[in-house]
Amino acid sequence: MAGIPRDAKDTKDVNAPIGRLYTARQDTLDDRRRERRHATHFEAVLETSQGRRTSVLLADISHHGCCVQTDSDELRQGAFVSIGLCEDSMLPAIVRWVRGQAAGMEFLRAVPADQTAWLDLMDLGLDG
Repeated sequence: MAGIPRDAKDTKDVNAPIGRLYTARQDTLDDRRRERRHATHFEAVLETSQGRRTSVLLADISHHGCCVQTDSDELRQGAFVSIGLCEDSMLPAIVRWVRGQAAGMEFLRAVPADQTAWLDLMDLGLDG
């Protein structure tokens, strides 16, 4: 076949190190969110789809998601959960990532206007 190298010396320039293929800086890749997150330090309740509840610590929140810290090992990427600040503030979410004791969640819908506890927490977050 035309264009395919015949021996090893012809392939040395074809195989580039993977590091060179990904030129974007890691800090750019880590900040792909559609909106600013608000740092917080607030206890919340997380409920799994099986109905098990556990306390979590909200590390940051936005209108479309949050990051939590937890000692629980039950969270799995792709799992559907509900998270709330109190019984009447539960929001359905999907776990997007889990790294150690941290997990990122995307709310299935943006925080509604009637969820004042969530909105107040965003307004009063640690980052002012």
